[in-house]
Amino acid sequence: MRDIDLNRLLVFKVVVLTGSFSKAGQQMRMPKSRVSRQIAALERELGVPLIYRTTRSFQLTQAGKDLFQRALPALNDLESVLQNLGDSKADMQGVLRFTVPEDVGVELMAGLCNEFNLAHPRVHIDLIVDNRSVDLVKEGVDLALRIGKIKDSSLTGKKVGEVRLELYAGTALFQRNPKPQKIEELSELPFLSFFGAEAQNIKLKGTKTSCHLKAKPVFNCNNFFVLKKMTLMGNGYTLLPSYIVREEVARGDLVPLFKDWRYEEVPVQLLYPQQKNMPPRLRTFIDFMARRLGEKLA
Repeated sequence: MRDIDLNRLLVFKVVVLTGSFSKAGQQMRMPKSRVSRQIAALERELGVPLIYRTTRSFQLTQAGKDLFQRALPALNDLESVLQNLGDSKADMQGVLRFTVPEDVGVELMAGLCNEFNLAHPRVHIDLIVDNRSVDLVKEGVDLALRIGKIKDSSLTGKKVGEVRLELYAGTALFQRNPKPQKIEELSELPFLSFFGAEAQNIKLKGTKTSCHLKAKPVFNCNNFFVLKKMTLMGNGYTLLPSYIVREEVARGDLVPLFKDWRYEEVPVQLLYPQQKNMPPRLRTFIDFMARRLGEKLA
């Protein structure tokens, strides 16, 4: 059996995940030259080249790909075991990488992350606010908040709540249009649509029944914050999640329309890679986020 330095395997893992010797050095707080020496030493220990280097990029050899794919799960398990030996809920530390979509990140995450850090100041949170579906394993991310149905069966999920899109309009809209008294009358007003939604035939759920609203979309956007601002300007009515409009509703700038009717609920889940030994900091963070996000989304 070869005598392999596990620290060099860890350096190799970070290089592959970050895609760069310099980024790996920044993440591990070591010079780029030391990262390169560690990889070279690992190649000598294994007796095979792992990475083809150029001045600007690198490419894994077949041996490098095999090592990464086969050794990474075992290395992750080993890190978790070692972390658990010296870690506890009373003494948690280390980096925790968490990715969330933009609307939840901007509206809720500063307060929730601050709350968690006050209780666990030795846990360093790297928050990635991105609507892109991040590859957790490849990019070295511990946890993701995802909205909607999940297709990746390799991830473990914990449902924390549901996003409910409800009807809102700005008070400015009703300065030049009569406020509708029946939901069918909304079809006469301009609709601000989220891309991907049913823009012209919106299915709404009531307490006991459902209906199809024939909308007149005059503007489409894939960002709830833009839709909120357009609605505040009086350009039309729209569907928005309630958690991003609480202040505007409280001030009276946005008016809820037909509270008994809403768009179909969309599940919200916390997802993380399957692992045998979960670090206490991650388990505690998941429990915290599940409870507090559930309260915020209710």
